[in-house]
Amino acid sequence: MTKRASADANWWQSREMRPYLVKSISRFNEARVYSDEGAEIKACETILGGLDALRAGLDACQDDGGEGRAGLLDELLVAVEDDQAVCRIDLPFLWGLIERLFDYPVNRLAIYGTLRRGGANHRIIEHIAGEWTEGFVCGRIEEYYGFPFFVWNAEGSKIAVEVLSSSELCESWERIDRFEGVWYHRNLIPVYDSADNILFIANIYCKSGMMCNPGLLHR
Repeated sequence: MTKRASADANWWQSREMRPYLVKSISRFNEARVYSDEGAEIKACETILGGLDALRAGLDACQDDGGEGRAGLLDELLVAVEDDQAVCRIDLPFLWGLIERLFDYPVNRLAIYGTLRRGGANHRIIEHIAGEWTEGFVCGRIEEYYGFPFFVWNAEGSKIAVEVLSSSELCESWERIDRFEGVWYHRNLIPVYDSADNILFIANIYCKSGMMCNPGLLHR
C-alpha cells in the first residue's frame, strides 16, 4: 500500500533552514565518498563542515526547538567547536550523529528507476517489509546504456520517487550497493511532498564519479 505522506514540523524542515540543510547534506555526501575511499580524516573534516553549516542555519533562524533536539545540538556543537574534533571523533560517531539529527535516513530509500515496484529489478528489494510513500526529489535524470542515473540539484526539476521506509534496510544496504555497482553512489537527499515541503531525508542512488569509465559496467 502506498501512503501519501505529509510533512511534520521538524527543526530542519523549515524553509528558512533549507539552504543550510542542502549545504550540509552536500558535505555529508562528499564525506561518504571520502569514507568509501578510506580517507577517514578527510571524511571527518568534511562531516564537521556539514555540521557547521547546520549550526550556522540554526543560529540564523533562531528556532527554539524542543528538548530532544536541544540534546542532539549539544553534541553537534561540541563536535564542531572542538579544535581537536577530527583527532578524537571517529567516523561511526559522526555518522551516528547525522542519523539521529535527520531521524534515521538509513531506514529510507528513495527510488526512481528499476528498483521501483513493478520495475525490472524490484526483485532486489521485494523481500524487504516496510511502508511505501510517494514523494519528489529535485534534480535531473540522465540515461546511459539504457539505465537511468539521478543527479541531485536542489534547484532542479521535481522527479517523482517511491520511498521505502523499513528498519530492514540496515541489513540490506551492502547487498543493494553491490547490485548498483560503481556507476551509482548512495547519497542522502531531501524528499518533498507536492506542496514543496520536506517530508524527510532518505538515501538515493545517484550517478557516481565512475561513470566516466564505461568499462566498469557490470549488468
